[in-house]
Amino acid sequence: MKNVYTIVGPTAGGKTGLAIALAKKLNGEIVSADSRQIYKHLDIGTAKPTATERRSAVFHLIDFIDPDKEYSCGQFGRDAEQRIRIIMEKGKTPIVCGGTGLYIKALFDPLHPLPRSTRETKEKLIHELKTRGLKYLYRKLRETDPDWARRVKPNDKQRIMRGLEIRELTGQTMSSLLTLPKPRARFCPRYIGLRWPRPALYDRINRRFDRMIADGLVDEIKGILKMGYPAEAGALRTIGYRELIEYLQGKVTLAEAVDRAKKNTRNFAKRQMTWFGKIPDVKWLDGEDDIENLTAQLLGVLAQDEK
Repeated sequence: MKNVYTIVGPTAGGKTGLAIALAKKLNGEIVSADSRQIYKHLDIGTAKPTATERRSAVFHLIDFIDPDKEYSCGQFGRDAEQRIRIIMEKGKTPIVCGGTGLYIKALFDPLHPLPRSTRETKEKLIHELKTRGLKYLYRKLRETDPDWARRVKPNDKQRIMRGLEIRELTGQTMSSLLTLPKPRARFCPRYIGLRWPRPALYDRINRRFDRMIADGLVDEIKGILKMGYPAEAGALRTIGYRELIEYLQGKVTLAEAVDRAKKNTRNFAKRQMTWFGKIPDVKWLDGEDDIENLTAQLLGVLAQDEK
């Protein structure tokens, strides 16, 4: 299997800047592994690469899903694998960059191929959820797929509904499908991580969200809602968007929404650091270092790998 350089770390940690610098040095293209930057129209609040950054490097798998559409980890794994092959066929270097651990896992440890959701099945389950409640759906799951139900917590709405959806779509159970062989991984990650002292990272998160507000995040959300996308759309459950939607609905003040968004982002960053900290063989770099030094360090590490 061929190695693929994979830059990981917490949100607001400088991953995109390092990926761009590396792409310039290695004639590379960047495959984003960010589960929020996939959505169209969500630009400011997802810290999507700017127009200037997109002129500096080619990015893949950003800005291509409508905010009310579903997109799974498994689909990302398949799409990312395809993009990596295309980049390599052009004689360029693929660089995976992102903070969504489940996306990266799905690329390098492929998931079982499961059927994609359909609008009809999803709407049926949502209707049952609204009219009969989650407890009813969980009981239904225990009756139809007890093995999967034992692996799912009674309040895990997403996995309960996915188990019922699989049964509806295929006539088979989730637990039986998960016993089938998984696809073989085509690529192997060469992990590079950006590590930050927690106080410094939290300060970056707070200041970045203040910049998002100054750059017009509230107006961006108003525009998305005006397009007709519902406030409960999957994309708008993103941190920063959901809190500000509560502000626009009059449930909280702007200051309260901003404070909640910052706190939720800090908690998310903490979970990311825990996730990536458990991965062996990550080459960790000091996120506080400047981009030139980081790039030089990284090129030195990669040169050693080639020997």
